[in-house]
Amino acid sequence: MARSVVLRGVPRCPHCQIAPRWCVCEGARAVALPFALDVLMHNGEVWKPTSTGNLIRRVVPASRRIVWHNQCLPRREDVVGNGGADALWILHPRGEALEDVLRDGLDGLEQPQAGAGALKNLQVLLIDGTWSQSNEMLRHVDGWGRKVRLPVSALRGESRYWLRAQHSAGHFSTIEALIALLNALDCANESDTIRGQFEMHVYASLLARGHKTRAAQFLAGSPIGASMPGLVRKLQPAPARD
Repeated sequence: MARSVVLRGVPRCPHCQIAPRWCVCEGARAVALPFALDVLMHNGEVWKPTSTGNLIRRVVPASRRIVWHNQCLPRREDVVGNGGADALWILHPRGEALEDVLRDGLDGLEQPQAGAGALKNLQVLLIDGTWSQSNEMLRHVDGWGRKVRLPVSALRGESRYWLRAQHSAGHFSTIEALIALLNALDCANESDTIRGQFEMHVYASLLARGHKTRAAQFLAGSPIGASMPGLVRKLQPAPARD
């Protein structure tokens, strides 16, 4: 099989954007978050089947996707205040430490560590693009809310986004940043469900590209073998014949 079914023009599932042989829609699980979520996505990511920003849109149906184009820049009034939220966090590695933000407290957001109900007045903005694209988008939205940096402990090791090379060690995909935020806010059920959807997306995409060995290595360190065993078996390539 060729490296990429996309390059060969093979039809893709209209939902998961993976070739039908490796479609993962059978294992799809929608997640409701305790806060409003927006993804500011560079227009270059919109049609990429590997985009985790698009995956967030499928897994968190209530989230909004705001497409960035330098010829049509998003306006503050169209972004801030989603769902009536009073506080906006912009996740970025150069922001304030999350621990400090939680310690300070925010108007309309009291004791967020107390549980999901306390997060109802929070809006989170994720920035989705390459490192240079993300920096450009951040400059535009800087000042719209409070830039927040996730704790290293919530990120839990190296990136599992094996579909693209990360800019450098310690950088993570957009959906991994969301998973880490949920871990830090003690939203374990939401975090685990989204992680399972993300890991299944990566695993199936590796298989669709013909990377069987790499897919097997990925699966060995993934929870999906236990959480979605039926779908994993269905996706696994048939053993080679003598």
